[in-house]
Amino acid sequence: MIRRLAVMCLLCLTCTPTYAVPKEDALAAYQRFFELFTTDNHDQIVTLFAPDALFYGTGSAEVVTTLEGIRKYFTGALTGKRGVVKATPFTQTALVLSDTIVAISGKWQSERTLDGKMVTAGPSRNTVVMQKRGNQWLIVQFHNSPTPKPKPPAAQPPAPETR
Repeated sequence: MIRRLAVMCLLCLTCTPTYAVPKEDALAAYQRFFELFTTDNHDQIVTLFAPDALFYGTGSAEVVTTLEGIRKYFTGALTGKRGVVKATPFTQTALVLSDTIVAISGKWQSERTLDGKMVTAGPSRNTVVMQKRGNQWLIVQFHNSPTPKPKPPAAQPPAPETR
């Protein structure tokens, strides 16, 4: 009886699905965004997105739903004399939704040279949904927004007077 129970437990353990590979693969694919952000190659950035991706850049007033719209966004945001550019991701948290879909949320910041001075933008909050289509992980949803400044502490009411 105990032997049967032990065999059943071992079988259950070997049948448990694991999602470590999708998580790692999706995070690695998303890392390419930060690498390509530092270039002026807008066409390469766009290859990271699915043709039907939903995109909200930091400066997007409305959701962008075409690759041409995403290209136009990055062309406007990244073209020009920028000097040295850095894109630094901070902690990225991934949630595996299936073996082909991973949601990633985190913070990052960009730094660029402007008029000879290093200017930092961020940290920004970012959430993406990565989907594996064929052999490639693509961004199917992208949202980037500034991190709100912390609210100042509330003023404390004066202490009551003691007599």
